[in-house]
Amino acid sequence: MPTSSKQHRVIKWRSLSSKRLAFLVATSVFLFLSGMSFWVGFSNFTTQKQHLINYDSSHEMNSFNASKKALNIHAKTIFQTSIYKDDIFKLMAKAYHGNTQVKDKVRTELYHKLQPIYQLLQLEHIRQLHFHLPGGISFLRFHRPEKYGDNISSVRYSIVQVNKTKAPISGFEEGRIFNGFRHVFPIIYKDELVGTVEISFSVDAIYELMTHSNKEFYSLLLKKDLVKEKVFSNERQNYAPSAISDNFLVDRAVEGMKSHINAIPKNRIQQINNALNGEFLKQLDRQCQSCNFMINVDQTYYLVNFFQLKNIEQKPVGYIVNYQEEPGIKLITENFLQHLLINELLLFIISLLVFFFIRNQIRQRRLLHKMARTDNLTGLPNRSIFKRALNENIKRSNKKQWPLSLIFFDIDHFKKINDTYGHLVGDKVLKKVARHIEDGLTHKDIFARWGGEEFVILLPNTNLQDAEKVAERLRHKLETMTDFDMQITSSFGVSDLRPVDTAESLMQRGDEMLYHSKEHGRNRVTANPAIH
Repeated sequence: MPTSSKQHRVIKWRSLSSKRLAFLVATSVFLFLSGMSFWVGFSNFTTQKQHLINYDSSHEMNSFNASKKALNIHAKTIFQTSIYKDDIFKLMAKAYHGNTQVKDKVRTELYHKLQPIYQLLQLEHIRQLHFHLPGGISFLRFHRPEKYGDNISSVRYSIVQVNKTKAPISGFEEGRIFNGFRHVFPIIYKDELVGTVEISFSVDAIYELMTHSNKEFYSLLLKKDLVKEKVFSNERQNYAPSAISDNFLVDRAVEGMKSHINAIPKNRIQQINNALNGEFLKQLDRQCQSCNFMINVDQTYYLVNFFQLKNIEQKPVGYIVNYQEEPGIKLITENFLQHLLINELLLFIISLLVFFFIRNQIRQRRLLHKMARTDNLTGLPNRSIFKRALNENIKRSNKKQWPLSLIFFDIDHFKKINDTYGHLVGDKVLKKVARHIEDGLTHKDIFARWGGEEFVILLPNTNLQDAEKVAERLRHKLETMTDFDMQITSSFGVSDLRPVDTAESLMQRGDEMLYHSKEHGRNRVTANPAIH
């Protein structure tokens, strides 16, 4: 026999509900495990990436410091071999004690004597060979021989210190024309300080000494205020605005130096600079000791290191900027994404298994629960569930002063149907009757199989007269069934809740009305008219 539409909807809802619950649980498991997997994988990825960044940054910084030391040794060697000579020192003493004409003559002689050496040193990135008289007076700039006689003590801490201590000093310092890693030596002739000499290297001299295993690019950022304070106004064309920050300038000579074979193209450097975010740039203004930033341009990863640059006074004046291509980051990223994809696929399979397992468990539990609550044959609530619902409705009706009615009915001559047509047909009759009655009730009505061929209906918020009409309608519905060759009729008994009623008394009165119908010809409705 086909299942009724109402029962079909109930079965479908229950099936969907079990699927929905299993889906929610499986999805929750998947999301939780995916979250844990992603967190562990991402933490490992972040750690590996940070280790690689730290290694590259420290390697670059160590290489930079080692190159500075090498230049320091180189400057001492130049001083010892080319300047630390009696004739040079004697000329400086002569200039120190002589008048303007003597100074001019000595300057010319000193220039011609050391100019060939200076030209050779320029090939090694010597930026300045500068002689000074005591007190910080510029005597001879080989890079600007026409400029001399100015007092540079106010902008050159290194000169002041050497004049004071008569000991060499080295470090980065901005000057009137150029910046550089300066090495200042005292010139002492016959126990008298007669001047100082400076051998200065540009930053690119350090870069050329460093090992270049990856594609790299270097830049020097100097504070704009520092350049404005120290550099001659007509020499500030040596600097250009920085594409990174308005607070810094770049050294044109360093930016335009002849790059090594593995240099990153300048157009790519512009793309990298454009990708630097504002929060990172704020770190520069806060004078970070060492900042680094990893960015991706066209699927190529670049590490940008900003190393704080301090002058001889140990005051921060800018940054050494190192750009380098870092293929290791791409490898780490690809490995992370591959592992993440594999983990997600495995977790998805696990979640599917969880879904099917939980769905089956829910179905089995619901089946057991249904078996404990419903009649196996008709699918209706059983007697124990109905009693519980009856007690609850009696309490609610008494509290809210609502009417409550009860209908008992059974199938007439059911034993004869079993004896004549067999129990299988009898079972079909019971199920068909249950479906017809169920379709004739509302969602608030409670319909249960009481036992055998007997059924019970609870009608909340329904008075006796209306309950009697419902019973009559249901009786007629069964009487006109055309599902079987024989006619199916039923006898009904109707009772309503009285103030003194209990569940037992209400049901007993309904049962009595049912028997009254059966004793008076069956296929009828009796509604306790005597009490009513």
